[in-house]
Amino acid sequence: MTITSNNNYDVAIVGAGPAGLQAALVLSRTRKHIIVFDSPEPPRNHASHGVHNLLGLDGLLPDEIRERSWSQISVYESARRIREAVIAVQPADGGDFALTGSAGTAVTARHVVLAVGYRDVYPEVPGFRECWGSTIIPCPFCDGYENRDRVWGLVANSELALEHMPLIVKHWTTAAKLFLPAHVTLTAARREVLEQQGIGVYKGEIVAVHHTHGMVEAVTLTSGEQVDVQTLWWRPPEAPLPLTQQVIDTFHLELDSSGFIKTDAFYQTGTPRLWAVGDIKGWAGALGAAQAAGLAATAIVRDWYA
Repeated sequence: MTITSNNNYDVAIVGAGPAGLQAALVLSRTRKHIIVFDSPEPPRNHASHGVHNLLGLDGLLPDEIRERSWSQISVYESARRIREAVIAVQPADGGDFALTGSAGTAVTARHVVLAVGYRDVYPEVPGFRECWGSTIIPCPFCDGYENRDRVWGLVANSELALEHMPLIVKHWTTAAKLFLPAHVTLTAARREVLEQQGIGVYKGEIVAVHHTHGMVEAVTLTSGEQVDVQTLWWRPPEAPLPLTQQVIDTFHLELDSSGFIKTDAFYQTGTPRLWAVGDIKGWAGALGAAQAAGLAATAIVRDWYA
């Protein structure tokens, strides 16, 4: 199907990361009329020095993956890519959707795939932003290998993090220190396990990150104590983008136990033909996001004539 200037689309995809582009690829090969909204704002993983664990693309920068993927999608002449964010999704006639872009683009679509939705909330800690994505990492599967055999600081901001961080970190380093904020409780049994693992515990929030050109050297705690580390495994909190909250409110979408949009097994929300994939459903990584989008796209095609 050749792209036309008609502003009525079969599918509108919001987001052009691994999830959005995977959906676009599958749907393009079924000759659907597609529009992909690719926000001009930097993607959530813009600080990454290379996206990992994505077969055939391992180590490429986010922008390189975007452009390589789009060059493959565009071959099918079925998808239009527009460098614009979506600011609103509203109901339209016949169960369709009306989308409004940040630059004034207005389109309707039979299906909408939400493939963008959350942002990281960086702590206001001196040195954090300069080291983010390099020696402050949110995911060891993504960046642990590049920080192997260094002294790691584990920022345990939750009970779950306190439980799994000390076990997982062993795959990349044998030298780790755990930073425990006041709101996380450390039991005597847990402390004994950490001691057996050779992981020291430091209580208090990190108030400064000392570094040279983005390479972590030490942190300062609320107590004033300075602790030498070389890598920080630190996952900051996340918050929904305004569009995510607008869609949740407008369509009265149900949330799961973690506060993310609830979907069925094929990522369709409680609103028919409205799909949610990628980080709008919680952290999944590039591979997981693409896999979810592929399932959603397949389900869209499967039920098209039902």
